[in-house]
Formats: sequence, C-alpha cells, structure tokens
Amino acid sequence: MPYDDPDPTDPMTLHGVELSIDESGAVREMAECFIEEFIRLGHSPAAILDLFLVGGFAGPALALEQMGRVEIQTLIHEQFQRWGGRGLGVKVEQSPAGTVSLPVLNP
Repeated sequence: MPYDDPDPTDPMTLHGVELSIDESGAVREMAECFIEEFIRLGHSPAAILDLFLVGGFAGPALALEQMGRVEIQTLIHEQFQRWGGRGLGVKVEQSPAGTVSLPVLNP
C-alpha cells in the first residue's frame, strides 16, 4: 500500500471527526469523549481536570471556556461514576533518557 494512499479498511488509519460547535450540546459531547478516553487510560480525576486547565489542547480549552470549570468537574464526576471501574489502568513509564515502557509491550 503506498504511503500517501491509505486503505480505508485499515483499522490503524487515523480518522478525525468534525464537530460543529454551533450545535447545542456538541462541546459537551466532545468533553465527555475526552474524559471517557482518559478514564479508560487510567488517569485520575485531577489529571483529567488538568488536561482542560493547561490550555495547550484546543478541544478541552474550548470546552472549559464555554462550559466553565464547575461543569467540567461535574462531567468528570459523572463519567467516573459510569466508567471508573472499567478503566484500563495503563501505566506509561518514561525513563530520563526518554524511552517509554508499556507493560503491554514488555513481556
């Protein structure tokens, strides 16, 4: 398969989803998706809130701006009620040299 011509049936192909922020509830749904994803990766509520607060990520920053901190914290709490017991708890360890260790990859 040529590099610039990805196979649409390849499950490893990156797909983006466009959301119209003008639609009612679109930003809330986007925030819920971010929160769910990071819960499933095993992040704590505080770490997820930091994702919204640092401002370095466009989607979470937009959600914080439009919804406010209290609403984001409420969403995090609601999503932990729903997904908290199902988090994968993936631990990513990075050495000072910059190498990354994932338990899944290390036998």
